[in-house]
Amino acid sequence: MRHCCDFRADDIYFLKETSLYTMRKLSVGFCPICSKPVAELVRMRFDGPIERLRASGIEAHEMMIKYKDEINYSLRECNFMKFKSKPYGWKYGVNKSVKSKGKEVIKQFAYDFYGNKELIKTF
Repeated sequence: MRHCCDFRADDIYFLKETSLYTMRKLSVGFCPICSKPVAELVRMRFDGPIERLRASGIEAHEMMIKYKDEINYSLRECNFMKFKSKPYGWKYGVNKSVKSKGKEVIKQFAYDFYGNKELIKTF
């Protein structure tokens, strides 16, 4: 019985295109039963067929090292950058008053629960 084929990917790396393959992605995770590292490379040839290469244990580690230099971006980085740009999800407002050149200026900010803020208006 081979149980390392069905795993939940911890991170998915999208790889650069080569002269033979397009739409390449490398999924990396751990087997829920034996806790070995598992890697799966899915790539599509330019002439049509899709190939899936699976490895577990030492072979998975070697596969990750082999394709390390060909990574464009990872899914985890994309999700992290989404939260670091502008307020995302639930927002709340904060009004701050600042004295500038003898006048009082009120600034309205939109904050989210990830620590991002954005200036909305100034009065």
